[in-house]
Amino acid sequence: MSKHYATCSWTPEAGYQAKTPYGEIKMFEEDGHRAVELMLLAAAACLDYFLAEYVRERKLPVTRLHVTCDGEISPYPERVSAIRTTVKIEGGLSEAEELKMVGMCERACKVMNTFKHSPQIHVAIEHMPALAQQ
Repeated sequence: MSKHYATCSWTPEAGYQAKTPYGEIKMFEEDGHRAVELMLLAAAACLDYFLAEYVRERKLPVTRLHVTCDGEISPYPERVSAIRTTVKIEGGLSEAEELKMVGMCERACKVMNTFKHSPQIHVAIEHMPALAQQ
């Protein structure tokens, strides 16, 4: 089983710092990303990746793929309660071919599978000593 991770920290001096193994992500600042949009982007990007691989491997006559994930926010507890995913496929595929491709790729997408099968979530607190004032 592979592990993926992301970190986010905040200090008064530096503000938010969000990182993945692939680099820093600008968060919560002017022109920065918001967490919910990144979550929806992860779903759209994951599905788009598998669709593109499917098209490339089979040399299908597709000229463009476009995946959009829209989230519906609900209160109590505040959360994304529904996600609507729209896939646009430009090219010469039949409706049956499109349905087969999207179905297979949706099942391969780790992010979509995570949304459909809620992961166990554990939150741990690690106490850090305060830095000495100078």
